[in-house]
Amino acid sequence: MEAVLKRRTYRGHFVDKPISQEDLNAIIEAARWAPSPFNTQPWEILIITEQKSKDELAKLVLKSMSAQMGDGRFLQDVSQCISLTREEWVKRGEGVLIDDHLDVPPFIKDREKLRPLMKNAKNMSVLGKLGLGKVGAAKFVEFIKNAPLIIIVLMDKRKRSPGENGVMWKFLGMGALMENILLAATSLNIGTHIINTALETQKNREKLREMFSIPEHYEPMCLIRAGYFHKPPDTHVRLEPARFVHYGQFENERKKPR
Repeated sequence: MEAVLKRRTYRGHFVDKPISQEDLNAIIEAARWAPSPFNTQPWEILIITEQKSKDELAKLVLKSMSAQMGDGRFLQDVSQCISLTREEWVKRGEGVLIDDHLDVPPFIKDREKLRPLMKNAKNMSVLGKLGLGKVGAAKFVEFIKNAPLIIIVLMDKRKRSPGENGVMWKFLGMGALMENILLAATSLNIGTHIINTALETQKNREKLREMFSIPEHYEPMCLIRAGYFHKPPDTHVRLEPARFVHYGQFENERKKPR
């Protein structure tokens, strides 16, 4: 339970040292024992430590994230998940805090001044199309380049789970594998950060396959950067159980505070 409660997405720079083979083996062992439908184990794991490979991945992240910054619908969807202040974030109990994802200029002391911008986030796509998306992507590019370890999780499309809803059951197994990786890493004081921008489009996934000689029948599902952290990540928020747990029958949907 301790690892479950301690796990956080680590959005900082890692300690400049490789993950020990002993710790890596422990993470792999945790992944190996993840549950899957009919024990199909529809996964493969690709471990990346070579700097050249990380640099190539970083280029793909830069290209894909820059494209996202020019997508008005994407920006508007993201804005719905963002809280401008910690007080708002705690009240909502979900989503992310703007300072964890964007480098807000230091002269903007009052985050509320950004509210009109968030309400019309789709219009910021013009800046992305002008190439300014690369500025916002720069931090994530460095995150990939400087990570001691990158884990790419792949799903074997040839392995089928029986049943009409078999595809969903297989996805549940993949999610269990990823959670085992995150929890095992947490227990070893290793920070993890999922950066899936590079997997956003089919074209990007094809490029990833080409980079690492991944056969066509393996679908890239998740890209995790990992490393020892300088200090534990900050606190996070979650919904209170009363807002999502139902007993006996599903109650009327509750209004979510904003």
